Amino acid sequence: MSSSSPQRSRGDGEKRPRFFDSNAKAICWGKADTVPGRHPERWRKDAAGNVVCKRFFNCIGCLCYEYDHIIPFSKGGESTADNCQILQSRVNRFKSDKYNIDSEQLKDYSCEVILLIRSLI
Repeated sequence: MSSSSPQRSRGDGEKRPRFFDSNAKAICWGKADTVPGRHPERWRKDAAGNVVCKRFFNCIGCLCYEYDHIIPFSKGGESTADNCQILQSRVNRFKSDKYNIDSEQLKDYSCEVILLIRSLI
């Protein structure tokens, strides 16, 4: 039997999913701050305050984002909505498997985006 999400065993032999399921992702997106004046289903702010666009998931660029384990998976964090945050892809690469990094540290690895194009609303 195969799974759509790679799994790892815990010490007790129980399997746990490595990636967030669609329900956890929807909750995670909904928890993120909205961007004033922008469509909330398309635009959000990540944990460092960076603007990201829902169309640009899992790519590299200033508007791209990824779903991140707040407590890293490698350190026992679960793939649940409670342990999920969106992060600009570049920031997530910096964070990697680090834990307890504040938003100011994350901002140091952000790329600044100024939204001026109204057609992207």
